[in-house]
Amino acid sequence: MIFDNLPTLDEWMVMAAQLQAWIIKNVLTFSSLQQILVVAALMIATWVLSRKLASAFEEKTAAWRARHFSLISMRIHLSVRESLSLIFAPMLLWVAVMVANAAKLQVLLLNGAASLVTAWAMIRLGSSLVKSRFWSRALAISMWTIAALNIVGWLDPTIEVLANAVIPLGDHKLSLLAILKGGVFLAVFLWLAGLSSEGLERALWRSNLSPSQKVLFHKIAKIILIGIAIMLGLNVVGIDFTALAVFSGALGIGIGFGLQKVFANLMSGFILLIDKSIKPGDVIAVGDTYGWVNRLGARYVSILTRDGKEHLIPNETLITQPVENWTYSDDKIRIHIPIGVSYNSDVPLVKKLLLEVAHKHPRIIQTPEPVCLVKGFGDNSVDFEIRAWIEDPVNGIGNVMSGVYEEVWSAFKKHGIVVPFPQRDLNFNMEQIKQIIRMIKDDNSR
Repeated sequence: MIFDNLPTLDEWMVMAAQLQAWIIKNVLTFSSLQQILVVAALMIATWVLSRKLASAFEEKTAAWRARHFSLISMRIHLSVRESLSLIFAPMLLWVAVMVANAAKLQVLLLNGAASLVTAWAMIRLGSSLVKSRFWSRALAISMWTIAALNIVGWLDPTIEVLANAVIPLGDHKLSLLAILKGGVFLAVFLWLAGLSSEGLERALWRSNLSPSQKVLFHKIAKIILIGIAIMLGLNVVGIDFTALAVFSGALGIGIGFGLQKVFANLMSGFILLIDKSIKPGDVIAVGDTYGWVNRLGARYVSILTRDGKEHLIPNETLITQPVENWTYSDDKIRIHIPIGVSYNSDVPLVKKLLLEVAHKHPRIIQTPEPVCLVKGFGDNSVDFEIRAWIEDPVNGIGNVMSGVYEEVWSAFKKHGIVVPFPQRDLNFNMEQIKQIIRMIKDDNSR
């Protein structure tokens, strides 16, 4: 039975007595009390030093940190005070251990406190490097587990057990230890690739390259960095890349059939970046969508409208369908503003008033000059059209036309010019009407 090998009551009593004797001999001593007081004093000193130095550091380096710290990708997401505490606490404790050893004093508790505080500082600093809350906790738990196994002396046996647990993969054998190491290294490599990508993106946006070139180079570099990270992670596990040749061929065929649209959009995105036909900040119209390009993505282009709505247009659509790019080679565009007036109006006066309104509008440029044309004679009005140029279509067109119409309305009111409404002239032939009435009467008499 399982309980047959349990210690007897007498054996439990003996072990308790031995534990009590060890505690009295090694813990409840004047030397242990001295070590506890030293640890407490050093913790208080750490708190005071980190608080004072953090305040001085933040005051004297505020301007420098505002300029330079934003350029550092690998930031520690801790306050200055906590960072200094994590440095001073282990340092002071280990100095105390060295002094005690030099004086040939007991350092059992002091040494244990220094080891635990060092492990805690390393875990806290390591986990703080990760922005994600989930991965930060996962890293902290993993490091505490390793530290605990090392303290109780179980780390080497655990490593041996994981190394002996082998998973056969054809001619290859993969141990659990190799899988764990590969996962850890892959996560580290991907994290470093992400940091490098962020730093490269900031460097590119400070360069003199065009917006499309910046996006293109950043995407290519990010893909290359992620690919290198994955290859390094697999190499740590011990996977032979030649064994992946057949798998990659089958994967390529599956991708070709199942992800045609995804890769079509991806390649279309690269084409857009290379030929620079659409760039961030351009004002474009695709079908019924009009707005400015907010972002070029790997799969889509983000178009922000004047209504605050963000449309995600697939890259393939911008390659295969007609696109109006109002700022492709020049920011200037011409707008057409139709206006109709009564047939009784003075045509030269109307043209003069319309041109004066166009010249006064703040967003209508004077080179080329605005013009006013008589477009034709409509059913109810003489049709005019103002043609004017603006150089900031990103600020909208409807508001320009609205402003012009308001000024035209005021000018027409002032000069007595009428904007007509739909009307029809009806002409009656009385002889035909009398003939129709006689025919009706004859039919009724029959």
